[in-house]
Amino acid sequence: MVRVCLVTNAKENKILLARSPHFRKGMYSALAGFVDIGETAECAAHREVQEEVGLKIKSLKYFGSQSWPFPSSFMIAFTAEYLSGEIIIDPNEIEDAKWFDAHNITNLPDMPSISRRLIDSILLDLNER
Repeated sequence: MVRVCLVTNAKENKILLARSPHFRKGMYSALAGFVDIGETAECAAHREVQEEVGLKIKSLKYFGSQSWPFPSSFMIAFTAEYLSGEIIIDPNEIEDAKWFDAHNITNLPDMPSISRRLIDSILLDLNER
């Protein structure tokens, strides 16, 4: 199972996006990772965010799910709020991560990926504030 998590910083009206070296040039997306054997998807979200970008999160909420052909997986998506920490990327996992203002994001994942639906949903919410 693959877990996707979009972290928001409501105080600053920003979302955290990351870039994998496997993405097309310039594309950023929500953080994603695998759920370990015996681990819940919720615990994996906390662990993966901490491992990939060094941040702690809170208020994890289920967003949705999607089957995914590679690697024959099921994806489950969450939103979470930033709790603490500074971005420190794990270069073995991602090549970049940064906070994006809700009004200046381009080059997102294609539809109908759950990552894109997740990002669009949060951006709509942030832009209505």
